[in-house]
Amino acid sequence: MTLHPDFRRGSAAPTPTGRVFEHRRIWTLDTDTHAYACRRLAAATRELGQISTVIGIAHGGLFPSRIIADALGLAAHRITARHNATDAAFLPATGNVACDISTLPAALRTPDGLAGTVLLVDDICGTGATLDAVTTALTPWTTPGTRLLTATLCRNLGATRVPDLYCWDVADWVAFPWEPAPPHDAHLEGLSGPAEVILRG
Repeated sequence: MTLHPDFRRGSAAPTPTGRVFEHRRIWTLDTDTHAYACRRLAAATRELGQISTVIGIAHGGLFPSRIIADALGLAAHRITARHNATDAAFLPATGNVACDISTLPAALRTPDGLAGTVLLVDDICGTGATLDAVTTALTPWTTPGTRLLTATLCRNLGATRVPDLYCWDVADWVAFPWEPAPPHDAHLEGLSGPAEVILRG
C-alpha cells in the first residue's frame, strides 16, 4: 500500500465524492477482530429476517462474505465492482463504479433468480457509490418482494449511504487484513472488536 500524493498529515476534509479523511492515522484490522466482526454481522441479520443469498462484492467483500455466509449456513457468491484504480491509501473516490455480475451463478442471473432477502457484503462503505451501483445492477434479476440488504465492516462518515448493517464508523483510511501492509512511516491504530452492530433505522 502506498500513500496517495494528496495525503497531508493533520488536514481533515472530505474528498469531492464525500469521503472524510482526518489524516490522523491508518486504521488496521487484524484477522481475529475481522472474523469476530463478521460473526457479529451474521448474528445481527436475525433482526432483518432470514437471509436467502449472500453476495460478496469483490474484492474487499469476499473475505467477510465467506465468514458471514458460513455462519448462516449458506454459500457465498460474488459480484465484481471496481471503484478506485489502485489500492493507494487516501485515494479520492472517482464516483464511477463498474459492475460485473458474470461471476454470479447462471441460476441467479435470471429475472426470477434472486428472491427472499439477499445480503450484499463489502469491506467498507466509502461514499455509497459501490453499494448503489451493485444494487442497481442486481435489481433486474430480482423477483417482486425481494429485499437487497447491505452489510459492511466499516462506514466512512462522509458516505451518503448508510449500510443496513455495519460495525465501525471511521474518518480515515482502513487497512484490511487481505490488503498490502501500510507504509512503515504511517501512524497505525487498530480497530477494536465492535461493541455492537449498527442497524440502519
